[in-house]
Amino acid sequence: MSHQKQSNTGSILSVLGALILWSSSFVAIKFAYATYPPITLAVVRFVVATLILGALTLLPKNRVRIEKKDIFTVAVCGLTGIMMYAVLQNIAMQWTSASSATLIIASYPIITLLMEALIYKKKLNAVKIIAVLIAIVGVVILAYVKAESRLEGELLGILLLVAAGVVWAVYNFMTKKVIDKYPPITLLFYSTLFGTILMLPLALFERAKWQAPTLMSFSMMMFLGVFCSVIAFLLYNRGLKTMAASTVTSMLNLVPIFGVFFSWLLLGEQVSLRKFVGGAIVIFGVMLSVRNKKAETLQETREDLMKEQSAETVHLEKS
Repeated sequence: MSHQKQSNTGSILSVLGALILWSSSFVAIKFAYATYPPITLAVVRFVVATLILGALTLLPKNRVRIEKKDIFTVAVCGLTGIMMYAVLQNIAMQWTSASSATLIIASYPIITLLMEALIYKKKLNAVKIIAVLIAIVGVVILAYVKAESRLEGELLGILLLVAAGVVWAVYNFMTKKVIDKYPPITLLFYSTLFGTILMLPLALFERAKWQAPTLMSFSMMMFLGVFCSVIAFLLYNRGLKTMAASTVTSMLNLVPIFGVFFSWLLLGEQVSLRKFVGGAIVIFGVMLSVRNKKAETLQETREDLMKEQSAETVHLEKS
């Protein structure tokens, strides 16, 4: 096997490993809830992640300070992508099944697309509008539960997960402003540090629910802090180095599939027809929007090349 093929295989396996870890996080959260209240779990998890990331920033290639002008942006990244997202997700997971949660989270690219259109006035073409509408139909199907079989607060849990998607979109927009200026580990460390510091006081509201962790709940908390918050990120970044962004984005659609599988295997959650249909519709909508984005990028590249060729022709004629 050639070095190139080995590199490609290694990249695919790295991204796949990251996706499997992220998919299993919903099940790990459910197990950790045996002794950890939701916000406390988020705080302890990210304290562990912050310590590990802090150690990694001591490596020469990651030893970069955040410029003063970027501190506010990175702090907002921590506020949205770490604190608000983790709190909303963890509270929602109390009332929502792990399989439903992972399928709702699959719609986040569509939420980001809508936010991009609203905030940056970016026009959506016909295909993207159809993709958005398809994904919304899927989310509505997932959110609908008959009154007699509804779990207490399940609809609220789903709405909180949708709100977490809005927060995640804001995090992505803010991160884009500084992502090219700092090493990924350094940026993640400072974002996680700010988010954890802001989240710490919220755990005090759960003091009455604090209790000694069991071996299982502690193991799940450590799994979330070490594997889902750090190792998965490192694996994902490794894959991004050699893989096309469109390929990686397409692979992200495996997260809900893995998530539902782990929910069934480890928690015994039943995959109802409603979940299957709703999840499939959401994934189809997301894939349609991603495919259209890829086509747009190719079209823009062709237009840029044509402009360059035209400019060169004019330059040659003048000379």
